[in-house]
Amino acid sequence: MSDQYLLSITIVCLLGMFIWSKFRYDALAAGALVILIILGVIPANQAFDGFAHPAVITVALVLIISQGLKNSGLTGLVGKLIGGRSFTKFQFLICLLFIAAILSSFINNIGALAILLPITLNICQKMNWHPSRFLMPLAFACILGGMNTTIGTPPNIIISEYKSTISDSGFNFFDFSYVGLSVTILSILFIALIGNKFIQLRDDSTSGSSLIDLKGYLFEVEVNESSSAIGMTLSAFKKEAGEDTEVIGIVNENGGVKKVKNNLRIKAGQILVIKTPPDDISSILSVFDFSIPKELHSFDDDDLEEIEAMITPGSRLIGRKYDFFLKLAYEELNLLGLWRKGARYRTRLTRETFKAGDVLLLGIRDLDEEDVTNKIKHLGLMPLMQRELQTIPSRSRLLKGIIFFLISIILVSFNILPTAAAFLLCVLGFARIRIIDSNFYREVDWPIIIMLAAMIPIGTALQTTGLSEVISSNISNIAADMSLFWLLFLILIITMATTDIINNAATAVIMAPISAGIGMQLGYDIEPFLMVVAVGASCAFLTPIGHQCNTVVMGPGNYKFTDYWRLGLPLDILIIAVSIPMILFVWT
Repeated sequence: MSDQYLLSITIVCLLGMFIWSKFRYDALAAGALVILIILGVIPANQAFDGFAHPAVITVALVLIISQGLKNSGLTGLVGKLIGGRSFTKFQFLICLLFIAAILSSFINNIGALAILLPITLNICQKMNWHPSRFLMPLAFACILGGMNTTIGTPPNIIISEYKSTISDSGFNFFDFSYVGLSVTILSILFIALIGNKFIQLRDDSTSGSSLIDLKGYLFEVEVNESSSAIGMTLSAFKKEAGEDTEVIGIVNENGGVKKVKNNLRIKAGQILVIKTPPDDISSILSVFDFSIPKELHSFDDDDLEEIEAMITPGSRLIGRKYDFFLKLAYEELNLLGLWRKGARYRTRLTRETFKAGDVLLLGIRDLDEEDVTNKIKHLGLMPLMQRELQTIPSRSRLLKGIIFFLISIILVSFNILPTAAAFLLCVLGFARIRIIDSNFYREVDWPIIIMLAAMIPIGTALQTTGLSEVISSNISNIAADMSLFWLLFLILIITMATTDIINNAATAVIMAPISAGIGMQLGYDIEPFLMVVAVGASCAFLTPIGHQCNTVVMGPGNYKFTDYWRLGLPLDILIIAVSIPMILFVWT
């Protein structure tokens, strides 16, 4: 069997596994790379060239720079800009979306969202606004902003570096801005004026509570010997506990959760798995004399504060269980409950495997303690509510950090230094002024780095085996009579559809050589064909799995899987209508 067939089968299987979403995308990409090495499609001495690829290095450096800017006090600065003023709903939405787009043009999307999400929730609570009205637009604005510069999103970095391998140079730093700014500005105006009305709003959770009302938190409660619930049937217990409380099951001897009938009577020592809003759990524990099982306690304290913290996509808890959490959070954090969109609770809380987007209800002694704050950050958790907007720790460090970053952008913009070298210089500057420390390696989203490093040799194999040329030739023969407009339209639709179901960086790696090949086969310049892939790879608006930003807001926004296309589909149509004419105007 030829290398082209082997590579085709491998890529199709890889895409299928990406869509299935059962396994981590970095593991899948690395596995596909190993298979292609074994099959001889990718030479062993070239298999790990991806780790030295400028695109991979640049992505890692951008992640470190993003964290450095946050550490310098960027979050506090943004908080003062937004939180210190009075807005109407419309004014706040417009301001929020433009700030999100500006931030994500220069730092990574998820970093921009991490800065703005707690601020947004704080203001929504203070103003008694429905957070669902703002969170999906916020996620979309963070994605849109990435279209504006070379470093705004991994697909742009990949596309620029790919262009440098098949032509004299890559795209300049602001080359993406011509199309990206038009798309971003018009899309934000559309979302603010019309699109936000398409968002499904569910039970308003703004009731003055310190906790977001994610109904359906999963708790384990132990029935004490003196409990007033002993002898009650489950139906009687639910009637007394309230209509929002549901008994999911009872923990059996094997640690599984056994389904129960309403006529079952409660006994001392049983561990009940209940589903209830987080604000109700304290009263349930008090009224019925229940307690949280001891195995969920890393320390004992009767007077604990409660906070909700989301597991972010880069968290070290992902794929781990409670024993790992206990090891890292010992003496600082108690795990009280877990919320997961669409959760079906089949095992004990201590045996659940944590996933990105999970929201943990944590018991802590004092949120203001530095050790607690550092522990939350170390675990990769994002508090969904903050008591007050973060302050700026050092104005001089913030100013120096911004200056270092601007210098690196100038060096790249005027082609004085390559992007990776300029940003490495910026990282060294950040280390000198101590806004990043010896733990900065933890700020790198290693799964995306591994996935990119594995996918780049696979993308190169598309060219070396001639597969991209074969695909491009076949498409070119079919589309020979099409105008350039309809060719770009077709490529944009395919790229958009692909990026909604697999990682956007993987989409760019696969689509870039095919799209550029079509352009060269038909005698066009490659720039419009690469630019349309860059735009399409960033348009992950139809599903919560298409982009990490969509995943993060799904919980606090109380969205369902199908909610995203209600706003995402009209937004995609608008982007198609704006981007293709702009690409034709600028790049042809």
